[in-house]
Amino acid sequence: MVLRGMLIAALVVCMLYALTLSAGAQTVPVIDPEVRGPADAGRTRVLVELQIGTIVPEQRAEAIAQAQEAVMSRLPRSHATLVRRYLSVPLLALEIDATALRALEAMPDIVAAVKLDRATKPQ
Repeated sequence: MVLRGMLIAALVVCMLYALTLSAGAQTVPVIDPEVRGPADAGRTRVLVELQIGTIVPEQRAEAIAQAQEAVMSRLPRSHATLVRRYLSVPLLALEIDATALRALEAMPDIVAAVKLDRATKPQ
């Protein structure tokens, strides 16, 4: 009986530790190093990867739209321009400057990463 209680207590401690790690795992969005230079020099096009969590497929489009709207509402309007909203993937294409990049960095609850949007040749 004592052993069972110790096992349960150990399991609870492990679960709480895992929750603490996962909650604090992403404290700031990952910023592509190639974004800072162009953003500091003026404006640049970026892809913003959004965090929508684990959801059922039927709610995915709505969750993406809500995350996109949350980001857009928190960006300084004169420092960011919407290029494209994606319907089925959690991304936003934006044109931003350094002020908007700092704002995106301050959104770890919604923004997972900011990457330079560059043209690629079709394969």
